Amino acid sequence: MRQQDEELDELSASVERIGGVGLTIHEELLAQEKIIDELGMEMDSTSNRLDFVQKKVAMVMKKAGVKGQIMMILFLVVLFIILFILVFLT
Repeated sequence: MRQQDEELDELSASVERIGGVGLTIHEELLAQEKIIDELGMEMDSTSNRLDFVQKKVAMVMKKAGVKGQIMMILFLVVLFIILFILVFLT
């Protein structure tokens, strides 16, 4: 009987440790779920803003016509070259 009591005490201690580990895992999963939810909300917000900007750019490109688009591309290429020179050659 005494040996069984000792074994049951050891088993009880093991079950308590496993329960503690389970609770720790549960808390960690809840924290990660919260982080993922926040990330999802930020992604939705960013996606909405990106859609808005894309619509505005499309509208500007449509209004600018072919000549305006070519001028914009040339301006951006010149700006890129200037920035490249400033970053890598200074």
